[in-house]
Formats: sequence, C-alpha cells, structure tokens
Amino acid sequence: MRSRYPALQIIIIVLKILAVLITLIGIVISIGIMAGASIISFDIATSFGVFAGIMGILGSLIIGVLIFASAELIQCFIDIERNTRKTAHILNSK
Repeated sequence: MRSRYPALQIIIIVLKILAVLITLIGIVISIGIMAGASIISFDIATSFGVFAGIMGILGSLIIGVLIFASAELIQCFIDIERNTRKTAHILNSK
C-alpha cells in the first residue's frame, strides 16, 4: 500500500539510523575514554575516566532509545490515521 506520508516515512528511516549510529558511536567513544583512563597513572583521573565512560554508555543508550522511540511514535500515528480512515470508510459505506 502506498503511503500517504512519504516524507514521514523517510524521517522514520533517518531517525532509526541516527538512533543506532548515536548508540554505537557513543559506546565506542565511551570505551575509548575508559581505555584511555587506564593508561594514566593518577588514581583520580582513572576513576573519573571510568565514571565518564560508564555515564557515556548509559547516556548514549538512553538517547538512542529515545530517538528510536520517537520514530516508532511517528509510525504509530500514521497507523492510527490509516485505521481511522478505514473505519470511517467502512461505516460510511453501510
């Protein structure tokens, strides 16, 4: 079935790709921060680097999930519109 909202379909795809990229890049950078912190010999710098890495992983996961959820929410609105249109058509045809 042809979509009535092709621009929104493109936005949904872009948001999903963006969510995955943000999550993966955030995790990789956070692991890099934690690995870099282990090279430094200061205890405070090491603990801060590990803390920053863990917060970076959590933050990128949360942001990625929220962006992905927003794409799914747009898809849900499109599905609601489609189902409402079908229902109105069925009710008007009787």
